[in-house]
This record gives sequence, C-alpha cells and structure tokens, in this order.
Amino acid sequence: MKLEFFIAKRILVGGDQKNGFTKPVINIAVWGIALGVLIMVMAVAITKGFQKEIKSKIVGFASDIQISDIGISESYESNPIPLDTGLYNQMLADQNIKHVQQYASKAGIIKTEEDMLGVILKGITNDFNWDFFQQHLVEGEILQFEEDQIGKETMISSKIARTLGLKLGDQFRVFFITQETKNGKEEYRQKKYAFTIKGIYETGLSEEFDSKFIFVDLKRIQKLNHWDNATIGGYEVFLENSEEQKLVLTNSEGSYAHYMKQEDLVTDNFFESLSFLDVRSIYTRYPQIISWLDYIDMHIAIILVIILIVAIVNMSSSLLILILEKTNMIGILKSLGASNWSIRKIFLLKAAFLIGKGVLYGNLLAFLVCGIQWYFQPIKLDPAVYYIDAVPVYLNLINLLIINVLTISICTLMLILPSIFISYISPVKAIRWE
Repeated sequence: MKLEFFIAKRILVGGDQKNGFTKPVINIAVWGIALGVLIMVMAVAITKGFQKEIKSKIVGFASDIQISDIGISESYESNPIPLDTGLYNQMLADQNIKHVQQYASKAGIIKTEEDMLGVILKGITNDFNWDFFQQHLVEGEILQFEEDQIGKETMISSKIARTLGLKLGDQFRVFFITQETKNGKEEYRQKKYAFTIKGIYETGLSEEFDSKFIFVDLKRIQKLNHWDNATIGGYEVFLENSEEQKLVLTNSEGSYAHYMKQEDLVTDNFFESLSFLDVRSIYTRYPQIISWLDYIDMHIAIILVIILIVAIVNMSSSLLILILEKTNMIGILKSLGASNWSIRKIFLLKAAFLIGKGVLYGNLLAFLVCGIQWYFQPIKLDPAVYYIDAVPVYLNLINLLIINVLTISICTLMLILPSIFISYISPVKAIRWE
C-alpha cells in the first residue's frame, strides 16, 4: 500500500518523460478542459446577463405589477377606474412594495409637416418613478407638472424623434379620437393638442416600447376622456428587490410560477380593494418576450451538454494514451501484487488532478474575459435586434459552482470506463512493453 502511494505521488508531481507523463498529452488535456470551462462559464454568464438586462428593462419601463380595469381590452386605451386613495396609501405602506404610481394611456397620431406616426400617450403624475429613465435619458430633463395646470411638455424616445425628424424643444401636434355623448347618442370627434419636447429617452426596447410610448401629463388624458381628477387608468406597482425576486431575473425555473406568485401576493394582500380590478404581472402582459428569454436556457443546456461530451472524450483519449505510455509501470505494479482497482485509482487520481487544473485555468480565463467585457464592453450589439448595445455578463456564484462541480465529477466518473483497460493488461507482456 505504501508503494502505491509513493508511485502515485511520483506520478502526480512528474512532468517529463523520465519521471512523469508526456507533457504534450498533459497540456492538451488541461487546456482542453480549460477551454471547455471557459465556453460554459461564458455561455451561462452571457445568457443570464442578457435575461437579467432585458427583464430589468421591462420592469423599469412597465413596472412589476399593473392594476387596471378588470375588462381585458386589445386597444391601448385605458378604461377608467376611480382613484382609491386608501388603496394607494396601503400599497405604499406595504413592506413588499417599493413604489406605486398612477397612470392612464391613450392612442394618438403625431403629425408633422412631413410625416405622421401612431403612438401611445402614457399619462403620468409627479409620483412617477424616474429612476429607470434617468439612466436612459439621452437629452433634456424629466417631466415635472404643476398641480393646477395641465402640462404641455412631453418626453419621447430617440427612435420616435429620428423617425419624425424631431429634436429637443420642438413642438408637434397629436391627433386623438374622443367619444362624447350628446342627446343620448355617442359621437366620435377628432381633437388635437400641441406638445413641447422636454426630454428624449432611449431604452433599447425599440419594438415594444421606444417606438410607441411618449409621456405626458395625466391631466391631459383625463381631459381628453372627459374624466374628473379622481379617475385614472390604473396603478403601476414596483415590488421590493428581495433575494427571491432578484433570482427570477436569472433563473428560468421561476418565470411563470414566480410572476404568478407576484400577482397572487398583491391580490391576496389587498383582496377587498382589488376584487373588481385586474392584477397583471409583466409575464401576463408580455408573455412573448419573457417566454423567449426563458427559451434561451434550453439552448444553453444543449451547449453545456455538447461541451461536457467533448471534455469527456478529450480526457478519455488522454487517459488511454497515459495508460499505454505507462504500460511497463502497470506490469511492474501488478507483479508486485497491486490490484487492478489500486492501479486504476492512481490514474484516476492523476486524471482528476488534471481536470481540476483545467477547471481552475478555465475559471481564471472566464473571470478575465468577463471583467474586460464588464468594464470596457469591447463586444457591441445592435440595440434594434438585441435590445442592448453591448454583450452583458452576469456571473452568479451558484451557477459557477454548478458548472465546476459537474465538470469535475462527471468527467472523473466517466473516466472509470477507459481505466478498465488496465484490467486487461498482462503483467508479463506489460513488463516487456517497449
């Protein structure tokens, strides 16, 4: 037994032809594992970073939860609901809720001298959370409204500004169709209002948001719809960023189940006030985007399986070469009474050491590449296609541990099969092996 450990030690520290394994074989095995780990870590980091960035943008733009009239409307027109100050204050005081804001929306058409574009006017008040838009403000300032006046200023996206040739400080007219009741009959009339551009934003969510939404004073929507000041289109609720809620940004397990829990949480806590209102999370409002983001995880799983298979084949081939190279040593050990399993353990121990070394190198390379991309962002993306302007990276400790543990354990376990070859080596023939 002492002899086996002595030989194992010599093998582990050996690095040349005389005392250890062939250097090229070791280098190929180690750097093959390192490259595989690098690809796996980068694939997961980029995927989770992409999911986190897009989901965070959707929440920043449209909130976690939207509370509106219970009727499901396919149009962009908000149905009126009464402003419940009691509910509003209760939600603000709830420990699970970070912020609550009022809103209303109305469809309109922007008309300039040369072009026109259909948009959605989102009416907001001074309780609007500007944190997200402060980060994505390209020009100008955020909106602030007077309590006793209807604001004429608006904030539009850079995409709408480019499309219509508008710039900061320009005025434009928006045309609306309003419904009025006269003499017991409903009539539709066209109205128009002029707005002045005070701010220009760009979130990168061009198709779903930037190309559609402009922000105006909620009192303007109320006047267009003939509502009083106590009538709104709904509430937007931002939940506290607990650890569970942070996890869903990078974990597809929970997308559907988690967002349904969000809806149930708000509904159950304010059941009496919300019994005739519709509570909808971003998953319910934008299922295509969230499902698409979750679907990416399947592609990553396929990539990880392929890389693991390549790593297993690489290490298996290297182990067979090492076994053939040390056939003489195997014969001597067998002649001294060493069992097949004892000899196999020596080679598996060496293989595990090489795998661990490769995993370490792969992690170091992954940290280096992720750090460069995080701070300098040399790899750019087209925001019109990917919603972001640079490749995002997000290293999660749990994901990193899973990749490392699976790589070391699966590769080491799979090497048991090629090590069976040792059992078929005859001591007499092995000693004579040249």
